[in-house]
Amino acid sequence: MYILTSREPVGVRDVWRGVKLSSPSLAQYHIKNLLEMGLISQTEDGRYVAEEKAHIDILRSFLMLRGRLISRMTVYGAFILGFLLVYLVLWPFEWNFRDVLVLVICLFSSSVFFFEAYLQHSSLRRGVQKV
Repeated sequence: MYILTSREPVGVRDVWRGVKLSSPSLAQYHIKNLLEMGLISQTEDGRYVAEEKAHIDILRSFLMLRGRLISRMTVYGAFILGFLLVYLVLWPFEWNFRDVLVLVICLFSSSVFFFEAYLQHSSLRRGVQKV
């Protein structure tokens, strides 16, 4: 994940420091495994870059924004909250059945999206920490 999210090719010591591994040789071991699996490639100057980001299954539910991974669920939850905000601003809120239903559905669905985004990010962090 560290190599994938970096904006430029990284070396073994960059990975070692970035992932906070116990030694550079451990970073080299994991880099060698990633090279054998074809997930990363080595540049001419000996640094490493991610290979075809779109083909890595774990990242299909994330967007890359300025080098940071953002869950698609976060975007969906923000869209629903934006919809609710527009509804509350433009429509006179009267506390009738329709207004309460829109409020409940929007709050429930956005909270589910944000909870799923939290689960995705925490599972991604656990996967990175296992390296």
